Amino acid sequence: MKERNQEQYFIDDVFYGKKSPAMAEFSKARVDVALDMIKSERGKTGNVLRVLDVGCGDGRCSEMILDMGNEVYGIDIRPDRVESAKQKGIKASVADLTKSFPFDDEFFDLIYAVEILEHIYDTEFFLQEAKRLLRKNGTLIVTVPNIVCLPNRIRAIFGLYPKHVAPARKHWSVGEHIRVFTKSMLINILERNGFEIEDVEANLVSFAPTKRTKKPWSKYLGKIFPGLGEVLICKARRNGL
Repeated sequence: MKERNQEQYFIDDVFYGKKSPAMAEFSKARVDVALDMIKSERGKTGNVLRVLDVGCGDGRCSEMILDMGNEVYGIDIRPDRVESAKQKGIKASVADLTKSFPFDDEFFDLIYAVEILEHIYDTEFFLQEAKRLLRKNGTLIVTVPNIVCLPNRIRAIFGLYPKHVAPARKHWSVGEHIRVFTKSMLINILERNGFEIEDVEANLVSFAPTKRTKKPWSKYLGKIFPGLGEVLICKARRNGL
């Protein structure tokens, strides 16, 4: 993987603009887990994977998947971002996630959807489209904020509003999240839509996540206690039916 691309992606985020070093590291911790899952999938056969990056933005994260030796497609609602992704070698196109995706059935080996499900109303339509596009036993990797992460459990005790969900559009600090997930609910909705869960991890577990991202113990706790983690990262496989 090209370190130059990775650093650029985590310093300048599509949704939030310039980040503090702590927020950049927080984002990196989340995506690193997902990328490791893709590496593992590629390593099982050694074959080139045909990957779809949903909400690819300008292709900075897609480029990391491309650098692994995969064939990478991307879709995004913004034409300017799609053009930037194309310049990085991504086979990107404009698409609306509320409508059928512009690909044939069973076209992809792996679909990668980072921080997507919490932004869409019809999550089941999205998952059915993902299932349609995946080959039998194909892989879906999704990440979502965890509404019952450790800090939110503590906030609830003191009557404070949870992170990761906003009461109104003006609360841009959470990127207009309209769905919330726990580990069990994420597993439930994936299984209900024809996926078998292979792995669920979290980026980290900490009382102060953006201040503890470089602590090895916080990432280790994310692996063994994902239900307490900030962001859930799930690897699921389309069943053979």
